Amino acid sequence: MFMEYVLFFYMLGLGLVAYIFHEMDERPKEVPRTKVEHNKEQWEHDPKEK
Repeated sequence: MFMEYVLFFYMLGLGLVAYIFHEMDERPKEVPRTKVEHNKEQWEHDPKEK
């Protein structure tokens, strides 16, 4: 019975660590994409072209 609790919390901890590293890996990919979209919107609404 005790061993089942140990395995449960061990797997729960591994899942949490894997999730945190996955989120840390995804964040840098999102930042340049939003910057590119923002620059594209600025270029489309540039008053110099009008």
